[in-house]
Amino acid sequence: MRMRYSMHPGVLTVALMSTTVLAAVPHQSIQPPPVDSIRVDRVEPGYKPALKVMYRARQLDAYSLGIQAYVYGWPAVENYRVCSRMLDPDFRHHAALNSFRHEPTPADDQYRLFVTPNGDLLYSEACLDLSQEPVILHVPDTQGMRYWTAQVTDGYTETVANISKRSVGNGPGDYALVGPGWKGTLPKGVTAVPVDTNSGFILVRTFFEDQDDLAQRTRVVQQQFSLKPLSVFVGKKDWKAPELPADDPRRKVPVEQQELSTSLEFFRVLNQAMAAAGPRPGEEALWAQLRRIGIGPGLEFDPEKLDTATREALQRAITDGWQLVQDRSATARTKLVNGWGVPQLGQPVGAFGYDYLQRAGVGHRGIYSNTADEYAAMAGIADTDGQPLNGNNHYVLHFDKGAFPAVQAYWGLTIYRLPERLFYPNPTGRWTVNSVDKSLKYNDDGSLDVYIQRQAPQGQEANWLPSPDGPFQLILRAYRATDPGIFNGDWAPPAIRRVN
Repeated sequence: MRMRYSMHPGVLTVALMSTTVLAAVPHQSIQPPPVDSIRVDRVEPGYKPALKVMYRARQLDAYSLGIQAYVYGWPAVENYRVCSRMLDPDFRHHAALNSFRHEPTPADDQYRLFVTPNGDLLYSEACLDLSQEPVILHVPDTQGMRYWTAQVTDGYTETVANISKRSVGNGPGDYALVGPGWKGTLPKGVTAVPVDTNSGFILVRTFFEDQDDLAQRTRVVQQQFSLKPLSVFVGKKDWKAPELPADDPRRKVPVEQQELSTSLEFFRVLNQAMAAAGPRPGEEALWAQLRRIGIGPGLEFDPEKLDTATREALQRAITDGWQLVQDRSATARTKLVNGWGVPQLGQPVGAFGYDYLQRAGVGHRGIYSNTADEYAAMAGIADTDGQPLNGNNHYVLHFDKGAFPAVQAYWGLTIYRLPERLFYPNPTGRWTVNSVDKSLKYNDDGSLDVYIQRQAPQGQEANWLPSPDGPFQLILRAYRATDPGIFNGDWAPPAIRRVN
């Protein structure tokens, strides 16, 4: 109600007037328009000034969104590509969805599933689909193994859990990998591990001390890690993971990373990867923006249906995005000490949050890189003169006594040929030396020299790490490091000295 006052000579009249009260209208979220309604507004080259402005504006808008989509989506596409290869029955590293591929031997020069593998671990890999129900990971008794971990990532390669010796001890145990949409009750004794996307990856690393340990313990333990859907686990019935049907879109993903990363096919595969994973919390606005250029789950990305301005802009975004990811890969650890790229505070690895460029750069350097609580990695890229490492030269890496990485598990030094970032044929089949290697010969004063060259160093073969022809890099990994300086760059490996 409100009052209306009217004035007459000698009289004050007060009248009550009814007021209509409008009920609050519930806020309705604004949905992005269907992609077809965007594409019909085509912008083509023209000679009129107004058309040129429209063309340039559309190109800049599409390019900006394309770069964002590329950087955001590169790890998801790479994970999707890796899984498409694993799901191929003819591939060397084949495994069906929600089942392990237990590698029978350590990675060697034939290993091609992902780059920068390690040579002193056995890998077990699995692609996850959690859209229907949880998947139960069984961890066996690991028999006091020096180091093991089951790293679980989401569909964008964000590490969501490490079920490891550090976190749970020596096992055994059962862990339910639970996707975002599942509601239900887990069996008694099963620990829930939430995964924020419907797709994901799990990488089990089991360490072996020597060849006897590999045969008698590590391989036996590795084979006992298993995955089962919850319904199979509860029903205690036999189960064999189904193979992909022949028309599954994952059968049509380009095999090679560079081929996929440098063509507009990238965006088609990104749509599939986003549909398989679903959005992470807080990314809904980004997804709505990307729909404007035909990127998102349920959309069919077809370059032929795009107007010329958008298509040209997205092709340029592919070219520049690929260069940006590679450049970030080279500078993902921006602190250079003694020729080594070392970890730096504010440069996360394994758990990236919303730092999409860091996630893409680290993923290019080594997909499924793990978090610092499991290991820290340092990349050796230059010698004492600041020159890139090359197999045409001879190098010595000298550790003073007491100057080794401080670790609870072990440290290892691994060599990779560039630009592939993979192992290569060499006369010894050795690409890694580590702190547990009983064949290494230490100097009388407790120091250690590692010889990195193509030819065997006379009398020092035990400490020889054969280098490839041409450029290479080293990676030193400190597993369960105990020195805080290893995580923030205050500790670095010694300089790599070139010798005649």
